[in-house]
Amino acid sequence: MRLQAPPAGRADLSDPLVFGRFELLLEQRRLLENGSPVTLGARAFDLLAALVQHRDRVVSKDELLRLVWRDAAVEENNLSVQVSTLRKVLGADALRTVSGQGYRFALPVSPPTGVAVAESLVLGLPDKPSIAVLPFANAGGVLGDAALIEGIGGELINALSRVRSIFVISRQSVQAYQGRAVDPRTVARELGVRYVLEGSVRRSAEHVRVAAALIEAVSGQQIWGERYDRSLDDLFALQDETARAIVIAMAPHIERSEIERVRGPRPQRNSAYALAQRAWAQAHEGLSRSNRGARDGAIVLAREALAIDPDCSAALNAIVDALSWHLYFDTAAPSALDDALDAASQALAIDNNDALAWRGRGWLMLVSGKLAEATADFRRSLELNPNDAMTLVRLGMCEAIGGDPAGGLRQCLQALRLSPRDPARFRLLDNLIWAQFANKAYEDAVDTARQSLREADFAGTRFCLVLCLVGAGDLARAACELRELKRLQPDMVAARLRGTRLASDPEVRQRMTDFLSRANSHAIP
Repeated sequence: MRLQAPPAGRADLSDPLVFGRFELLLEQRRLLENGSPVTLGARAFDLLAALVQHRDRVVSKDELLRLVWRDAAVEENNLSVQVSTLRKVLGADALRTVSGQGYRFALPVSPPTGVAVAESLVLGLPDKPSIAVLPFANAGGVLGDAALIEGIGGELINALSRVRSIFVISRQSVQAYQGRAVDPRTVARELGVRYVLEGSVRRSAEHVRVAAALIEAVSGQQIWGERYDRSLDDLFALQDETARAIVIAMAPHIERSEIERVRGPRPQRNSAYALAQRAWAQAHEGLSRSNRGARDGAIVLAREALAIDPDCSAALNAIVDALSWHLYFDTAAPSALDDALDAASQALAIDNNDALAWRGRGWLMLVSGKLAEATADFRRSLELNPNDAMTLVRLGMCEAIGGDPAGGLRQCLQALRLSPRDPARFRLLDNLIWAQFANKAYEDAVDTARQSLREADFAGTRFCLVLCLVGAGDLARAACELRELKRLQPDMVAARLRGTRLASDPEVRQRMTDFLSRANSHAIP
């Protein structure tokens, strides 16, 4: 299937744009200079993308602030800083200041010439993340290792196929690349995928070393890599365990890559899936700051997607996620719970084996105070996709605050071991801190909270830190943290002070209540 070129004057995210020695890849969020990547911050890239896409006119400062910073409140000098950054990279004449009006992109823009255009239009991509698992290389060169290596590749494809949000190329289709040195970008064109997983296997005596790398295939950039050492005691266990470890570690990087891909100026043409992905990204955009506007915007985008395709489960899952966070932060409208339950039911009616839909409903059950139902939903999600560290850590947290502190803590620690470099690691750590609180491991929990807050200033982590500081006997710091949390998240703190609790175990709930009361009494001036 060949894609049709977009009408003249309309920008398609998949079309590279060339100006001078630079090439702008909107879909991959990349700027190349003479073929080499240029390091740009996210805001600078979004500003460049906005100006290039609207290069036919002057773009006002107010519009640029809306496009680049969306609903965040920022000063105009933030825009000036990013303009200065781009001028240093592109040249002083690249961005023209129009006094009293705004800025205009001043360089002539054209698509790349020759084969590059043809390559960018060869094969359409599915409306979901798509991946090909190339046959792993035999790094040891031992012919007898072929069955072992083929088995690892087969298990990887099987494990990825259980992640229903990912489109996986069949085993038969990738066999053509066996023993060939192939550019991942060639695979992207020939198979119509965005990601390629490649790797190697080397056996030494009774040990096996497996190396794997995830390539964003359109740009050829590696976005994840890891090495695994295993004993050869049980061949089948080795294949299963290695495949599971790779998928668990790799999947969050695909999710992060998809979110980064849809950030920035909105394309002129939308599919239901593209809108759903933007909704998902926006729901998480302000998570660490509890950005209510971002959640509202996510719901609007998701409903736009459903207007195009009423069976777009990704949009329904985004609505469940955004509304669940509204409930968590106590910023929900009266109908939020019913609306979220309705969206979750619709997603499961479309596909009852959608692990992400079960995970979403589990989180909704948890934030609405139904811990038993949440635990059951998370378990169902793990049955369908055992390779999801986020589901595992949420299940562990549920079990820890629901009466099995030790068992829940083990599950949370296992999730962190399985995905040690998760791009959303702060969320894994946030669940771990609650499991540590349930186990009365207050000093450990304080350390975990500090780690998590260095990665993202998430209000839920700050709240648990308050409780753990009380448990550790540091009332002064607990009061200080609570005062700051009241300033940042007054709705959330007010709800917790009124008695909103996620735990169902009576002893854990009582500790939450007592510790919060003690911190609050010291926090009041």
